[in-house]
Amino acid sequence: MLSSRHRALKKSFETEVRLNNVKLPLNHFMQETLANMMVGFLKTLKETGKEEPVSIEIRIKRLPKEVEVDAHTYP
Repeated sequence: MLSSRHRALKKSFETEVRLNNVKLPLNHFMQETLANMMVGFLKTLKETGKEEPVSIEIRIKRLPKEVEVDAHTYP
């Protein structure tokens, strides 16, 4: 039981961010915000369907050299 000075928060997601393979500490607010932002973004994509995701993985890797791509046909 939490003391009267603590609030119970609802947790919907376990969110992890790694930077150069080092896990960054995220508080409850950041975990929920990042997760909800990505779920909302993915719901707008045609290819994802309408079911709620169980997990989402995103990897971002900086290219050694910036390249130009056609924004309408990429990838």
